[in-house]
Amino acid sequence: MSLSLRKWGTLVILSLIWGSSYILIKKGLTGLTPIQLGSLRVIVTTIIMAPIGYQKIKHIPRQNMKWVALSAFVGSFFPAYLFAFAETEISSSITAVMVSLTPLFTLLISVFVFGEELLKKQVFGVLIGFTGIIVLINNELFSSSFNILYIMFIVLAAFCYAVNANVLKYKLSNIPALGIVFMSFLFMFIPAFIILCFSDFPFSDFTSDPLIIESIIYIVILAVFGTAIAKVLYIKLLAISTPVFSVSTTYLMPVVAIFWGLLDGEEFKLTQFIGTAIILLGVYLVTKKKAPKKMP
Repeated sequence: MSLSLRKWGTLVILSLIWGSSYILIKKGLTGLTPIQLGSLRVIVTTIIMAPIGYQKIKHIPRQNMKWVALSAFVGSFFPAYLFAFAETEISSSITAVMVSLTPLFTLLISVFVFGEELLKKQVFGVLIGFTGIIVLINNELFSSSFNILYIMFIVLAAFCYAVNANVLKYKLSNIPALGIVFMSFLFMFIPAFIILCFSDFPFSDFTSDPLIIESIIYIVILAVFGTAIAKVLYIKLLAISTPVFSVSTTYLMPVVAIFWGLLDGEEFKLTQFIGTAIILLGVYLVTKKKAPKKMP
C-alpha cells in the first residue's frame, strides 16, 4: 500500500471514529455527571489497553517518560473532562465543529515553538477560522442562557489536542504507538480513579440503575473506538505525516458529527452551516501545502 493511500485512509477512518465520539459523550451524560464520564473514559480505556499495551512500555526510553506524561494529560485527560462539561450546554455537532480549531492551534505551536515556516495564507486561514467560530455561535452569543465558559472548554480542549500533536511528532516519534498510548493511560489511571471516588459515583449499586448502565455502555464503546483504537491510529498517522496533516481529520469530523446530531434531533441552523463552512475554509488554508518552486 502506498504511503499516500495509508495517510488518507487512516485520516478518513479517524474522522469517522472521532466524528461519532461526540454523540457518544452526549448519550453517556444521560446517566453520568461530566466528572464521572471523564473518569470512567480514562479508567475503562486503561483496562482495555492493558493486555496488548503493557509489553510495549519497555520500548519507551526513560528520558521520554516526561513527554509521554505531558501527552497523556493534554491529549486525553483534560479533554475527556472538558468535552463532557461542554456538552452539558452545547450540542454534540457544534462541539465537533469547534474542534476544527485544532489545526489552527497546531500550526501556531509548530511555528512559535518548533520553528516551522508560517505562510501568509496560513495567517489568513487562522483569522478566517476564528471568524467562522463567531458565526457558528452567533445565536448562542445573544441568548440569555449562553455561557461563554462552555465555549472556552472546547477551545481549551482543541488547544490541548494541538499541543499533543506537536509533542507526539517532535518528542515521541519512532516509539511504538501502543506503548505511548498505554503508558499515557497508566499515568492517568490513578488521578482518574481518585476523581471518580469523590464524584458520588454509586460503586455498590450502580447496576441497579438502568440509566447508568446504558451510559456506561456508551462510554465503553467510546473508550474502545474513540480513545484506544483512535489514539493508536493517530500516532501511526503522525509517524507518516505532519502534525498539521494529522489534525486535518477536522475536515470530515463535523460532517459525521452533524449527521449523528441531526439523527438525534439536534437543530443545526443555516447560520451554523455557514459558520462551519467558514471554519473549514480557514482550516484548508492553514493545512494546504506550500506550492513547490518552479525551476528557472
